[in-house]
Amino acid sequence: MAIYDDKWFEFWYSEGNVLPTYFLIVTPDEKEKGKIIVIDPLKNNEIVFRGKDYEEVCSWLSEDEFLLVEGRMFDDDGF
Repeated sequence: MAIYDDKWFEFWYSEGNVLPTYFLIVTPDEKEKGKIIVIDPLKNNEIVFRGKDYEEVCSWLSEDEFLLVEGRMFDDDGF
């Protein structure tokens, strides 16, 4: 499956005792096909990580103790 062809995004949140919960957004990189980016909404939507693929991004987020909120969302879901 070529995930870069889809317009999707995911919310990831910080695990543990951090309150309020810290969120990051994962989505395909529009500038570099096939790469996945992690965006920090609290840093003016700055790209904080760019992975070569989805698995690398998931590994990076897991190392920093982030968990996926629910599942993948798509632009046509009303966002």
